[in-house]
Amino acid sequence: MAKVKVFLSFEFGRDNELRHNFYAQAARGDSCHEIEDYSLKEAYKPHNDRSWLKKARDLISRSDIVIVVTGQDAHNAPGVEKEVTIANEQHKLIFQIRPQNRTSGPVREAGEEIP
Repeated sequence: MAKVKVFLSFEFGRDNELRHNFYAQAARGDSCHEIEDYSLKEAYKPHNDRSWLKKARDLISRSDIVIVVTGQDAHNAPGVEKEVTIANEQHKLIFQIRPQNRTSGPVREAGEEIP
């Protein structure tokens, strides 16, 4: 089974359950890939910008792929915007997934949106 290092970008304050659901589905065992979580475990805080950006750059650089979960407000989240910018600077494969029954806007520069 191939291991894939995933950096999952999501709006931390509102979409934590989407992150949990993503990894729960990936762990079910019917996939041909094993997912390793390289996501940040803290919300973006403007007053702690330098430290947060350093962690984000490091984790994104070690990941194979960046997936943006387009939850309720991801397209307006400053942390998601910064993560997408970093992923593009590092030329990472990036795309966005929209959970079922969600009508959110896509995130700019985050690649193809997959329902």
